Amino acid sequence: MFLVEADHIDALLTAGLAYGRELGTLTWYHPIPDGAALDDLSALAWRLTSDTAGRVGAMLLAENARSVNHAHQRDDWEPPYLFRELAGDPDPVVVLKAISCLENQSCEHPGWPDSEASAFCDALHRMAVCMLPGWRQLTDATWPIRDRRIFEQPNRA
Repeated sequence: MFLVEADHIDALLTAGLAYGRELGTLTWYHPIPDGAALDDLSALAWRLTSDTAGRVGAMLLAENARSVNHAHQRDDWEPPYLFRELAGDPDPVVVLKAISCLENQSCEHPGWPDSEASAFCDALHRMAVCMLPGWRQLTDATWPIRDRRIFEQPNRA
């Protein structure tokens, strides 16, 4: 159990911003707190933009620190965070592994499943899957699967 580096968070946010330019802004929903009543459900929507990246990164690091503290029975603060976008085009396989790593390092405390960080990771995971090679080439017309030979030629559309 360890606290991920700022570069790890920067990579996730860079991917979310880059994929968002192509697929639409990365959006996730944080659950309604117990006992709270909301008139406007849009208050639950969070979006990754260049303006929110610093807050989102700090939130991810805080959740990771919460888990590390829980696992090691400590009460350390997470380091300060300043978003710095990475150069290049994010590889979705690398992004999926980075999400998995952050989830593994952040899930040790009981609040993880309902956390904003978990919701962010889920949203980025879904977006990264859409960026995998061949994903968008398969048209909706090929689904649902009706051809039992689909795995003999898996990328035919």
